[in-house]
Amino acid sequence: MSARRALSCIAVACVLAGCGAQDPARDFTVGTHRVSAAVPPGWDVIDQGRQIRLRKGSAELVLRDLGPAGPRGVRREVERARDLWSAGQGGAALARMGIVPVPRDLFPTPEAGRAFWKAWSRVSQAPAETLYTDLAPAFDEVLDLVDAMPERDLPALVDSGLATLGHDQRRDVKSRAAASIDGREALDVETWNRLTHAGLQRLLFVLNDGSLLALYTGHDANRDTVKAFEALGARLHFDAGAPRR
Repeated sequence: MSARRALSCIAVACVLAGCGAQDPARDFTVGTHRVSAAVPPGWDVIDQGRQIRLRKGSAELVLRDLGPAGPRGVRREVERARDLWSAGQGGAALARMGIVPVPRDLFPTPEAGRAFWKAWSRVSQAPAETLYTDLAPAFDEVLDLVDAMPERDLPALVDSGLATLGHDQRRDVKSRAAASIDGREALDVETWNRLTHAGLQRLLFVLNDGSLLALYTGHDANRDTVKAFEALGARLHFDAGAPRR
């Protein structure tokens, strides 16, 4: 089977081959994502909050929330913090803002970055008991600066995602294939060692509600691991109506 078929076709292949077709779906909360997936038989599940690890012997798959991907994702996180503060939960709002990753390459100029972090600090360093009415202008300024950030397409977001996952000059992207996962834009990526072309890794990046979810194997994935990766990706579904935390 060609490794570069889009995952939108993998579901058909899995049904025909029987891979994972009878596995019951399980619900997971992965960071801000609510998903259901069919875990292949024999794989243990380890819930680590922002990521789910699946292990079978020495093989491993990881389902991980990479956080906001571009301006839309950052805006949603700021809006959630604002909603918490307006509801009198300043401490929870500060905690949320403290874990929001804002990639540096979102800023078109160093000046834009400095302006953003100056406005951000007015909120993130405010005492938790500060009245929302006193902070509303600062929230508005942050959101205005987020809206000024240039949008990035999925390949650019995936480049940042690869860097987050440790992809560096030692590895090359062998290939990329566009996919659609539960109606969401996705990219199926293969990487390998730059010099030896060994050490295959499969990664699936899905853009969900402004945030990036990644499913990936370890380096040097074998046939069984790749089969489990494809079966899991093909039956990955998102609960769009679930409340965010």
